[in-house]
Amino acid sequence: MTGPDPLRDELRELADSVTPADLYEPSLARSRRIGRREAAAGTTAAVVALALLGSGLWQLPRSGPASVATAAGPAAASPASVPVGSIGTSAPAGDPKTAKVPRPGRPRPAHSTTEPRSTSIADLPGHVFYADAEDDGRLVRLTPGAEPETVFSEPYATAGVSPDGSRVAYVTNGNLMVLDTVGGDPQQAYAGKASATQAPAWSPDGTRLLIDAAEPGVLDVATGIVTPLPGGLDGRHFRWSGDGSTLVYGTAGCGLKVAEANADSGTPVPESGDPDGRACRPVSVDATGDLVTVLLEESPSAAFAGKDSAVAQADTVLDTVTGDIVDLPVPGRIIGAVFDPDGNLLVRSVNGGKRGLSLFAPDFTWLLRAPEPSALKELGLVAYTR
Repeated sequence: MTGPDPLRDELRELADSVTPADLYEPSLARSRRIGRREAAAGTTAAVVALALLGSGLWQLPRSGPASVATAAGPAAASPASVPVGSIGTSAPAGDPKTAKVPRPGRPRPAHSTTEPRSTSIADLPGHVFYADAEDDGRLVRLTPGAEPETVFSEPYATAGVSPDGSRVAYVTNGNLMVLDTVGGDPQQAYAGKASATQAPAWSPDGTRLLIDAAEPGVLDVATGIVTPLPGGLDGRHFRWSGDGSTLVYGTAGCGLKVAEANADSGTPVPESGDPDGRACRPVSVDATGDLVTVLLEESPSAAFAGKDSAVAQADTVLDTVTGDIVDLPVPGRIIGAVFDPDGNLLVRSVNGGKRGLSLFAPDFTWLLRAPEPSALKELGLVAYTR
């Protein structure tokens, strides 16, 4: 029989004092944490995959040219559109370049309304300019809430009103003059001779003028320096879009072309197909260049050769992408139509011998339809400004 073993006794006492450890629950909890992390990672991957599928970035690069979707129809809204007076505007969201849809025949704008929001001329914001159609010797400004006032009265061949209505540029006896519409003496803006075949067309920021000197060019009003337009832009009656990105102009063959502001050539606007005439002379362009107001001419050659009068009256709105005629819900016959720089459209019409003004937002919401003051009856619509 062996004697007492002190070491064994101490080990036995130590073992009795230790609490048994349960390893099952910690192992299970760790497994659950790992499972949750794996599930979260799987969910994130699925979300990323869905996002890539939606954006089209999942596609691998392909050899050869990429396919391009054909855009048709005008953008209804202008990115530069702003609220218009007390009656406001509503422009649809989205990129106007991707929002175009085909509109066959004589389309009515998708967002047009059948009744105007206001029937009071006092709700018309901005200023409307008229010229004497008989002798081009008088320029009149209509400010809602005030009587029409004569801005100046002297013989001139052709004129253009700045986007903010503060200045008018005009050609008289071959001289290009600029006059402040609130008063003061006219100043010669260009030392050379200017032609009346191009009405001075202001840039959206009011610092430059499209003119026809020895050739069509852009005049820096502050310096008097003219930069000729690229030789590929062969035409007349150049007009800027409200955002300055686009030029619309007439061609010798009685058509229209559209060009980016710095482009070397233009893209033809499809013919409208209207039997009443052809669009040879742009009068006013919307904010983006997608729409233009024109006069459908019965004598195209004469329209192109003649001077670009300040009182050339547009009777039609054209889609520059498709050539479609926009069918406005205006009663009577249109006898004038001009865009302001933000894309709001002012339409002058006559119905039963009564003349009225209609204002449409860039998305063609009908903002106003009101009688026009009778004192303006014999004058031609020139411009609508801020």
